[in-house]
Amino acid sequence: MEKTTSLDRMKKKNEKHVLRVVHENPGIYRKLIAAETDLASQTVTNLVTELIDKKILLEYSLSPGSRGRSPQCLTVNYGGFYILTAEITLRHVSIYLHSLDEKVLSSRRQRISEHQDVLQCLKDMIDHIRKHARRAERIQALVVSVTGVVNENTGTVLQAEKLGWYNLNLKEELSYLDIPVLVRNDVNLTACYEKARHKQDMNFMVAKIDVGIGSAFVLDSRVLGSTNSVAGELGHVTVSSPETRPCVCGKNNCLTKFISTEALEMTYGKSYDQLILDVEHREPKAVALIESVCTCLAPVLANIIILLDLDRVILCGCTVDHFTSIIAPCLDKKIREQLSYWVSFKGLEIHGPATMAAIGSGFWLDHFFSSEDAQFLTGEIPGVHTKHQEAFPQGNNRNS
Repeated sequence: MEKTTSLDRMKKKNEKHVLRVVHENPGIYRKLIAAETDLASQTVTNLVTELIDKKILLEYSLSPGSRGRSPQCLTVNYGGFYILTAEITLRHVSIYLHSLDEKVLSSRRQRISEHQDVLQCLKDMIDHIRKHARRAERIQALVVSVTGVVNENTGTVLQAEKLGWYNLNLKEELSYLDIPVLVRNDVNLTACYEKARHKQDMNFMVAKIDVGIGSAFVLDSRVLGSTNSVAGELGHVTVSSPETRPCVCGKNNCLTKFISTEALEMTYGKSYDQLILDVEHREPKAVALIESVCTCLAPVLANIIILLDLDRVILCGCTVDHFTSIIAPCLDKKIREQLSYWVSFKGLEIHGPATMAAIGSGFWLDHFFSSEDAQFLTGEIPGVHTKHQEAFPQGNNRNS
């Protein structure tokens, strides 16, 4: 194994610093990079030249036809590098091959049937995508979003009961791919995506109301982790109720036993699909049940808002999606009724439609800039034109 020297480490640190500046300031010039990084102009020139040679950066002129030498603008080559993003829910497995500018190149989706080997299904789908991918050497990593309790350091799914996964080391199972495998809880991935969208909010939470109940926290602009990987297990917070509902965790009256899709079906006495239809037709009993979700959830969220001084709460999940018109105003009102006047809570927000390509790309870029070991896997990327604006339109088009 090649020994890494302190000079190598310093070079990689400076290289990543330059990349971050370009990422945050698409179209920036070399001279301005030197000012932003406090690196010597020659050091910036050397680093930028090497990054362009590796096709990690692209350069273009704003005025390719003008007289005189115009400054060369720089941008990250988001379209030149790929991510595999896998989404594993309790209902389906989906795989997306996409570029860092969120363009989906290939995808597969399969519904999970009872007693199906979900792990083998995942491997088969990944292998199929890779086998038919053009320029597979551009794939930087596999990002796995999974519903369950995940040890993100080891890539182990500690518990995903409905998938039959207990202490399953997905990172190890997928190591044959020979690319970095990043396994994350689905709500944590959503929080990472929302963090990029809410740069002005340092503290917020994402709450998911679905088959299961989960949450993730962004505190001081960082997604909260924990020693035992159970931070955000909102579904097992105990709520007050005149009736007793035993939970599989061994406790009684966990939040999930009152507001999960299964709990709603049990309370309503009809299927979840029928509940959706009845709410659409404004059946009083159905509407009252969704309002009871707000009554149950509001004191839990209000206490968390006060405890952590949260700027906002972002809601996601199928129950939120289906019943937004009731939940958004009702829950916001009930939360505010329980907050003191001095709490500067901005309000509830519904997690907007976001593709897994956007979530996977955003997460990998965040991981790249926050992890000392993460790096671009360059391989050979032939035929990238860099000299004209037409080859890469003005600035950064990742979010267009």
